[in-house]
Amino acid sequence: MISRVSISRLKFLAAIGLLLWAVLGVRLAQIQVVSRDQYERRATDQQQKVIAILPNRGRIYDRNLQALALNVNVDSYGIKAAQVVGLDPAALKRLTGRIGRLTGQDPSKLYGRMLASKRGFKYLARGVNMTRSLEIKNLPIFEKNKDLFQVEREVRRAYPLGAVGGQIVGFANVDRRGIAGVELFHNELLKGSDGFSVVQVDGKGRQYAKVETQFTPALNGADVILTIDAGTQAVAEEILDATVDRHQANGGMIVLMQPTTGEILAMASNPKYDPNAPTATSMESQKIRPVVNMYEPGSTFKLVAATAALDTRAFDVDDVIHTQNGVIAVGRQVIEDHEKFVSLTVREVIEHSSNVGTIKIARALDDLTLFNYARAFGFGTPTGIGLPGEAAGVLLHPKKWSATTLPTMAIGYGVSVTGLQLANAYCAVANGGLLPVPRIIKAVVMADGSIRKTEPAMVRRVMSAETARTMRGILTGVVVQGTGKKAAVTGYQVAGKTGTAWKAREDGPGYTRNYRSSFAGMFPAEKPEIVALIVIDEPKQNGFYGGDVAAPAFQRLMKRLVNQPGGPIQSAPEDDSKAPRYLTHLRNSGSSNEVTDALYGLDLSRTVTVAENPDKTVLPMRDLEYLGSVSSAKRGIVEPARPFPTVIGLSLREALRVLAPHGIEPDIVGSGLVVQQIPEPGTPVRPGAPCIVACRPFSAVALQQTTGQLD
Repeated sequence: MISRVSISRLKFLAAIGLLLWAVLGVRLAQIQVVSRDQYERRATDQQQKVIAILPNRGRIYDRNLQALALNVNVDSYGIKAAQVVGLDPAALKRLTGRIGRLTGQDPSKLYGRMLASKRGFKYLARGVNMTRSLEIKNLPIFEKNKDLFQVEREVRRAYPLGAVGGQIVGFANVDRRGIAGVELFHNELLKGSDGFSVVQVDGKGRQYAKVETQFTPALNGADVILTIDAGTQAVAEEILDATVDRHQANGGMIVLMQPTTGEILAMASNPKYDPNAPTATSMESQKIRPVVNMYEPGSTFKLVAATAALDTRAFDVDDVIHTQNGVIAVGRQVIEDHEKFVSLTVREVIEHSSNVGTIKIARALDDLTLFNYARAFGFGTPTGIGLPGEAAGVLLHPKKWSATTLPTMAIGYGVSVTGLQLANAYCAVANGGLLPVPRIIKAVVMADGSIRKTEPAMVRRVMSAETARTMRGILTGVVVQGTGKKAAVTGYQVAGKTGTAWKAREDGPGYTRNYRSSFAGMFPAEKPEIVALIVIDEPKQNGFYGGDVAAPAFQRLMKRLVNQPGGPIQSAPEDDSKAPRYLTHLRNSGSSNEVTDALYGLDLSRTVTVAENPDKTVLPMRDLEYLGSVSSAKRGIVEPARPFPTVIGLSLREALRVLAPHGIEPDIVGSGLVVQQIPEPGTPVRPGAPCIVACRPFSAVALQQTTGQLD
């Protein structure tokens, strides 16, 4: 028989069981009925994931569609720290040793990095080209343990011509963000805009489906076509490097421009710089010297005083200047001429680069006249070339001048210029008195195939056409019988001006006895097709005068270019010789990057001329801004771009209120607080641009803040 105690116990357990089932039933009813919508939203949030779709970065070409910057496929190798323990120390050491040697890393440092932490994800190597990647995959130790590693296919930047135009092109880092040169200054055009996709994930975060209604493709970056001629750039760099070596100089620069269009054909800087190896050289070598460096130009600046004197008719070319046997007092200083003359005509003052004659001409003008002509030539203001770090130079207003400013400025001291400014000033003389706007961008090919061309433009008229013609004649005399004889090219007339200037001290006032030698030339003299400026910094051997250092370099440069196939100079020599004497060719840099992997299929024939563009979509460059939506680009509509505001951390309602004034209606994933937004904050977008905000419930965000995890 069952005792009363046992029956009581059974009744008690039954009551407890019924109570538990009742609680469970109430809880199930609460979840399934009362809070159904809330849990459905949370389930959806956990089952969806927003994936950013990266665009292809735009390519950079020279004027003849020679590739200067491309995208290549690379592999990155990583391993989770927790899986490092899956390798015994000896195997890990062998693996890091092999990978380190193949990828140029220090094996011991790589091994130490793998053991440094037991949490997180670690890269063994990033950006490995396809050839090296295959070698890594064929390593027996990697093949044996390949399940432990993660191999990611990435796209990286490659520069097929290496150091040719390296400073101009610049480089983009591993995150495909422009860091220097055109890559930096025009990053918004080149980078494109991210797309996004909402995918379904399982409990382990693995993707198994895509929600097509919430998918926006990435907008690829625009391709940028430069005015640079890669062949001419290669020749300019070769001549510059040889001149620097011959004279054991600190460095130098060359600028080559088309005076009628303002297009930069070449812009060379020494020391050289290869963007394929951005950390292999110093920051100094990355600078675009003609744009960034300011210097006192010396006698090449005598162009300003001579032009002012002739254009205002204060002097005629044949007026005689008493040059006092080449000696003149300026304040407490005595300034002398290299060649001593009792008197010279205005023409001869420039031909023989007389300091005394130039100072006397300047003193006959008033301060404001000299200043106004210097300003009209573009000195003291940036050119707006569209390259990073451009300096404005230094040109003081006459109110700040001392008694010695006018005479010293007339001969190129007390004023600072950039190489680009000075070359452009000589373009005004070559161009009939009109100062062109320097250009480095020839055209931009948008992601939809439309083309935006830059058109030649003039800043202002600096002098009359007659004065410009007279100045070209005087500068021709500099080469025929003056200080620039070594710039002469057989069969052609050359115009130009030499310059030899002391370098200012860096540790205080005054000047060193180190020189900066230069030559600014026009070729051919009568109808110049090209203007070139050559500046050599501190030549130490084989002469230091501009006529002995820079003028011969100009001659060698023109000889190389005059018969270069497809080169910038079309004029035939006066002796009608047709024999090609000086040729140039381009070589690849030898980089192991497989450039052909990166071509994404743009029909380059469409970039040659706007006439071949079916839509005839053309906008002047001044109207071109970063286009944040495909639709705007297709319609050719350029609406003002605004930075995408930050909405992360706001409630969904607050985020919509912030975005509304910008004309942005986002696609919404989830609910609660905004935890992710695409595009990133600050990205330029236009009204109607596609975007997405991802939200999580308040409780889930709180969980993330306390644990650092959010599924």
